[in-house]
Order: sequence, then structure tokens, then C-alpha cells
Amino acid sequence: TQQFPLDIFPEKYRTAAVLLAFWPELDGSVSMVLTRRSDNLRHHQGQVSFPGGSMHAGDDSVACTALREAEEELAIPPQQVQIMGRLDDAWSHFGFHVVPVVGWLERRPLLRPDPDEVAEVIIADVATLMHPDASCMYQLADRQSQAFRWDGGYVWGLTAEILLELFMWIRGE
Repeated sequence: TQQFPLDIFPEKYRTAAVLLAFWPELDGSVSMVLTRRSDNLRHHQGQVSFPGGSMHAGDDSVACTALREAEEELAIPPQQVQIMGRLDDAWSHFGFHVVPVVGWLERRPLLRPDPDEVAEVIIADVATLMHPDASCMYQLADRQSQAFRWDGGYVWGLTAEILLELFMWIRGE
């Protein structure tokens, strides 16, 4: 993974972390959780994202930030998540330096979304997302972005770009 010293970032960039949480299903498939962000939030209202948020002064690491945010947003107990590693740092044009943290759970967690932060919980089948038919492009005002479309879901922007990197790693690309 690519990691940069935090002191080289422009002051306007705030470090944030997201948790890519996966678990096995009884049928042998693997699922992950995404959220649709509440319209009450300051940033990225209504967008599909991973649980996550800004790093706080008391967070010991970006993994701690990702786990804290997943617990705040979805009540995922941090002790149930085995941190597998992290993906490359990502950069939001909204001024966030985002660190994707990958975590594995032994089983589907009981998800209790915080209604102030989460409008909808989306459980996605990883194989469905990785299928070539799910990949598409999303047209933003000034550029195109990676996107994924499946029955019951659609994700675009930075979240989709993080997923694309994960899928490339899984495929060995």
C-alpha cells in the first residue's frame, strides 16, 4: 500500500478512514456492508459509502478510526473485526485523505444503524459486485467515475474507486 507522512498533506485535507467489512454467509458467499448516508450530514449526503469518518485526536491509528466509526454508525463491535490490512490512500476532491481499512468478521453482525448518520444499510454480495456486468461508469459534471450497479444497489465515486482497487487485488491484477 501507498502511505504518505501525514505532515506533508496540505492543511485543507482531513484524514478519514473507512471500514470495508466482510463476512461469510451460510450459503458460502461473502457479503459486505455499505451505507446510504443521511441527508442530515455535512458531507456527501445521500451517497453510498463505507462506514467511516474523520480521524479524531484520540484515535491511535486509522484502523481505530475505521472501527470507531463503524461502531458509531452501525453498532459493529470493534472486537469482532479482524483487521486484514488497508488499501492505498484515496483523495477526495472534497478535501479528505481517505484510508480504506479492510476487516473480516466471522459472521454477519447485528447492524443497528444510527439514523442521524445512516439512511439505509446495504448488504452487497461480493461476487455480484465483482461480476463484469456490475461495472459501469458514472458521469459527474466534470469527469467520469467508476460505478457498480446490481439489483438493489448502485455505488459510484470514491467508494466505487476503492472497491475497484479491492477487486483488482482479489483478482491479482
